[in-house]
Amino acid sequence: MIVSDRAEGGASTRLVVLLALLLAVLSAAGVWVRATGPSDGTVINNADVLLSNGALVVREDLPGRELLAGDVLVSVDGHELAQWLAHGIGGEPVAMGQRVDYEVLRGGHTVHTSVLLHPFDLGGALLKHWSLVLLMAMLVGTSVFVYRQRPGNPAAVAALITSMFAAASGITNGVVDLQAIDLVGGDQFWRWWLAELAAGPILGGMLHLTLVFPEPNTIRRLRRWTALVYAGPTLLYLVSVGTRLPLARTPLERLEVLGQPLWLVQYVYTPLILIMLVRTYRVAPDQLTRHRLRWLALPLGGGQGLYLLLWILPHQLTGSTPLGWPLVHLVFIPIPIALAAAILRYNALDIDIVLGRSLLYTALSVGVIGIYLGVVGLLNAFAQPLDEPWRQIAAATVVVVLGNPLRTRLQSAINQWLFGDRDDPYRVVSTLAATLESSHLPASLLGAVVETVGTALRLPYVAIEHSGEHEPAAGYGTPAGELARFPLVYQGSLVGTLVAASRTPREPLRRRDRRALTEIARHAGAAVYSARVTEDLQRSRDRLVRAREEERRRLLHDLHDGVGPTLAAVALGLSLAESAVDSDADSAKALMGTLAAELQGAIGEIRRVAADLRPTALERLGLVSALHEHVGTLVERLTVAIEIDTPERLPPLPAAVEVAAYRIACEALTNVTRHAHADRCLLRLWVDRDLHLEVTDNGTGLVGGPRTGVGLSSMGERAAELGGQFHVAPLTPHGTRVLARLPLTT
Repeated sequence: MIVSDRAEGGASTRLVVLLALLLAVLSAAGVWVRATGPSDGTVINNADVLLSNGALVVREDLPGRELLAGDVLVSVDGHELAQWLAHGIGGEPVAMGQRVDYEVLRGGHTVHTSVLLHPFDLGGALLKHWSLVLLMAMLVGTSVFVYRQRPGNPAAVAALITSMFAAASGITNGVVDLQAIDLVGGDQFWRWWLAELAAGPILGGMLHLTLVFPEPNTIRRLRRWTALVYAGPTLLYLVSVGTRLPLARTPLERLEVLGQPLWLVQYVYTPLILIMLVRTYRVAPDQLTRHRLRWLALPLGGGQGLYLLLWILPHQLTGSTPLGWPLVHLVFIPIPIALAAAILRYNALDIDIVLGRSLLYTALSVGVIGIYLGVVGLLNAFAQPLDEPWRQIAAATVVVVLGNPLRTRLQSAINQWLFGDRDDPYRVVSTLAATLESSHLPASLLGAVVETVGTALRLPYVAIEHSGEHEPAAGYGTPAGELARFPLVYQGSLVGTLVAASRTPREPLRRRDRRALTEIARHAGAAVYSARVTEDLQRSRDRLVRAREEERRRLLHDLHDGVGPTLAAVALGLSLAESAVDSDADSAKALMGTLAAELQGAIGEIRRVAADLRPTALERLGLVSALHEHVGTLVERLTVAIEIDTPERLPPLPAAVEVAAYRIACEALTNVTRHAHADRCLLRLWVDRDLHLEVTDNGTGLVGGPRTGVGLSSMGERAAELGGQFHVAPLTPHGTRVLARLPLTT
């Protein structure tokens, strides 16, 4: 069944199609044989189980018929059932309209009844087993569609073979059951037995599927293994018959051995299928392969779990089921859909979808069961019991109508539990806004943002990084998966990055998560900008405090180490001069002259200290005139032609801006005169919302790029202290441009 090279692809495709058509024809033939044969209106099998406590029991009956559910078959036409079976199963053909005498045990009493054989009600059987017909139709339709889309995919081949055998067995065996008359007349038993035998390749196909899905296993290169996978159920059946049949003491026990082709197969193939699934998952080369396996395994496991919980266990414990056997097949309907999606659209699969839908499927099933039980209870209380197919369909329709609102609410609740508010990012934004309003400390803004986002979206790690930095300014949780980054923008400028980790190390953030985080980042930019401005303001305030303290320390040193000793010496000299003025006037006069010179030096030192605090020219003349005076002084000593372009009048400027502009201009002109080797220089000053200062020259320019000397650093620091900007750049073809922007407001 496995296509291993291109040359054999066409032949293998034709073989698969031929096998599918053959199984379809055999299914139709089996139904036709049953439909055209006589019926006594009973059902004596439960799947492949014939005996109940060692006896043949009528398990179901048709209304108005002579044999009832629970009757134990004793004899047919005066011969004990064991005698009939001792001479072989089946017998002479029986005809419609013929009467057959049955002896049964009913309620502990022997009852003789004559049954008129009638035509088999195929329509009633299809209605009775409508859920099985629906499952088979979906299974075959889905597998055919998948095979047409991926004819060369081994998984599609295995799925098609499995579904066709399931249809052949399910329709021929599940829809048209075995009847009491089939054991003693005609050949209907062998039709049923062949359908049971066809159930073995279903498990073979499932094992085949585990070998080639999601990717063909290395074992696929050995064709004999594939043949053994499909031949295995038949071989195991022969082993089972060969070992159990000699131990059977009565014809009924031999009938049970013969009629259970899956008795040993299910105990061998089911563990093998599970083992192969686990092995494939463990050795999967990438996460995508695991996604596809989970997509198939979760609906399969969920359906099997509901099957055991709601049908098998209640039947084993109480002998009945809460929902009835006709509905059992509904829990397996998601399986063919999941298989098709896993094969055809595996790139679109996602474990959060798998998990979310599996939880929804389980919760919805429980809810639907509750609704169904409620509907059944009401109808049984006020109307007739649901023993007719149309009544069951009506009840199911009510469940469907009521189940859709339930599905919507469950979906919302499960998504909220697993993924938080990712489907409603505006709720996160609203929560974030409320949190920020209640945050009284600006320093805690970023912490509140990351904690709110991480909690609202159930993310293990959320952090914020400032623009140009890689260390998080604030973080929540611990990184546990792949990190995704989302820009934080405020008024068109990048102010930071929102960093989020996926929920598990192997699962990246999905599209809906990214959409929610993008929306949150769009609104969180203002908060991050506010926090950054607050931090910048705090740092600026700290710098101002440190600068003030440094300035005080410098003043202390200048006054204490410079002016202080001078004034102390002058005071001492005045005392000496006072004592010598009467005895030695000339010496006293000379001493007074020396003291006067020292006082002039002290005055000069005081003036220098004052000038360092604020240039005296600014105090006397203002910024523009002070710059003109400084340029005049330079021009007198040097040969550089310096032109000044300033407004006639400047608006009132903050003192700090005046000082910074004057110092930057003086330092820039000093660099021109000392290093630029220029003969022309232009100093420009203009005001808009800020004060702008520009110094350009035609000198040699910045050879080797900008340098970070003391002068350039001090100019940049003066501009930065006021929240301004400072740039130095070369001019074309030569020269240098110094530009400073000093804000007038803070």
